[in-house]
Amino acid sequence: MTTIAIVDNDRFALPMLARTIGRALPGARILWTETTGGAAVHRCLIAGVDIPDVLVMDMSLTDMDGAEACRRIREASVRPAILAITSYAPNHYRRKAADAGAQGLVGKDVSPRELADAVRMAADGTPMAGFRTVEDAHAALSEAAGRNATLSARERQVLERYARNLDTEEIAEELGIRPSTVFVVLRRARLKLGASSRAEAIRLFLGEDRRRT
Repeated sequence: MTTIAIVDNDRFALPMLARTIGRALPGARILWTETTGGAAVHRCLIAGVDIPDVLVMDMSLTDMDGAEACRRIREASVRPAILAITSYAPNHYRRKAADAGAQGLVGKDVSPRELADAVRMAADGTPMAGFRTVEDAHAALSEAAGRNATLSARERQVLERYARNLDTEEIAEELGIRPSTVFVVLRRARLKLGASSRAEAIRLFLGEDRRRT
């Protein structure tokens, strides 16, 4: 029996999504539903009970980005498989979901059959094209977390803002430092990560597999 958990910040859509998945996958069991990423992380990692085979994770959450919740789970564990869902165009989140360790991404407007097929693929350990298996994603993210642990708080702040596509002037203003200081901090971070460019430093910081850099 495939067990499933669902995270969606829409309290009204969540029961409907649970019913849709339940009907499309006869014999599957919905273990639990949550409306926040923090609660899902707690259930999967801290509580350590009722870990589903597949976690269906909305990418748009209120307490934290859905990709961040996915990343926290995958850095620490190979369970559960994670299927990302979004009400936006899938391409908007595809790279972000893959980098965060999800095994696939579908739009909320797919048919019940397509959604069921995506859940089955994740449960069977088969990632969608462009995504990694739980084992490969966990290995890459846990390795990246180890590298990132050597970064200072300021280095992490700068890389995180570059990852959000802020420019150097915007980062300097937001952090209350000079643009020249931003460059110095970035250079230190690149050296620690062994990155040859800012783009590579960002990819390593975000946990992308070295084989893709």
